Amino acid sequence: MQKEFWKKHLRRGVIIFIAVKIIMGLQNVIFPKPSLKETKVSHLLETIYSLDSESFSILDKKDISFTLRPRLACQEVEMVVMALSAPKNTEKRETLRSLVSSRPGVRLIFLLGQTSPEVQRELQAENVAHGDLVQISVKDHYTALAYKTLSGFVWVNRLCGAARYVVKVDDDIKLDIEHLQRILNTKYSGGTIPDFIECPSVMRNMRPWRQTHSKSIMSKWSISIKDMARRVYPDFCPGWAYVTTPRVGLALAEVSVKNHPTLMKTARLDDIFVTGFLREFLPWVKLRQLNDGAMGAAWNKFFSHCPYLGITKNIFFNDIVVDKGSNGVSYINGHKFYWCAFLEYIILENLELAFPGVMPYTEPLWSLCKRD
Repeated sequence: MQKEFWKKHLRRGVIIFIAVKIIMGLQNVIFPKPSLKETKVSHLLETIYSLDSESFSILDKKDISFTLRPRLACQEVEMVVMALSAPKNTEKRETLRSLVSSRPGVRLIFLLGQTSPEVQRELQAENVAHGDLVQISVKDHYTALAYKTLSGFVWVNRLCGAARYVVKVDDDIKLDIEHLQRILNTKYSGGTIPDFIECPSVMRNMRPWRQTHSKSIMSKWSISIKDMARRVYPDFCPGWAYVTTPRVGLALAEVSVKNHPTLMKTARLDDIFVTGFLREFLPWVKLRQLNDGAMGAAWNKFFSHCPYLGITKNIFFNDIVVDKGSNGVSYINGHKFYWCAFLEYIILENLELAFPGVMPYTEPLWSLCKRD
């Protein structure tokens, strides 16, 4: 009896999944993704970095400089872990240091922007104590995260270019660094490392969030049609954790400078921007999930093309990021985050788009999922 039950529901699941794939395939035929011309890059740091003035360009900003730098030399480092951090996130930085800093061959740095004089004095003291802060001359703000990430790639190429891997993370995660190293060593133990960006699960065919409810779970990732008219985002890696190489990181920074007039409206999207919009100009950079083997290949070629499967894998089957949260909302194994994302992204946003008149009546449902 139980066997027949599971057979029945598995068969239904397969039929639903195939139907969704067909619908998505038809949408991509009717509304094809834009075809972009490859941006040729030099792979030379000097293209965007002045060795004389120690300043560099990112996107539309020129003459950016490092106002705080790590004091330790970058020797015998295989992996640089660079964490986006806000100036006041002292406790989060301490937690991440305790997890990562002791690993052999791993260098941890925190990426920060400009802040108030009082907080700046605290950061200077912290850098004296730990020597792992990379601060740039751009005001720290949530909309400036792409500047910090791309500046991190510049720093790695300037002072840690012999590293094999660059891992970008947020400062509020718990990272299984040992497992990550084991995966990478198994895949790339010898020879030349390919040009890639890899993460626990690539997001594909992800429709942009258009809703404007400021306190909702998904509002921080919303973007207007005016700023981004495409039907779906480019394929991208969520910024909780992704891995690339110094060579790819420098290429992404150079692309940002060469194409900034057409990219600025999406630059605030950070990881969607860096691993999606910028990477699109570099077709030789492969975007895929970290885990290898038959299941990894199946996920890359088939399962990841369903966006909600990608969300599910990142939240409930993430073997690299074991904890992550923001503003009182837990992301990893976060049932509230998962079901609220489903409610807002799949139901409420589509309902209000199809029937604008229902908006006054859906407000109580939006309030169910508001952030603290």
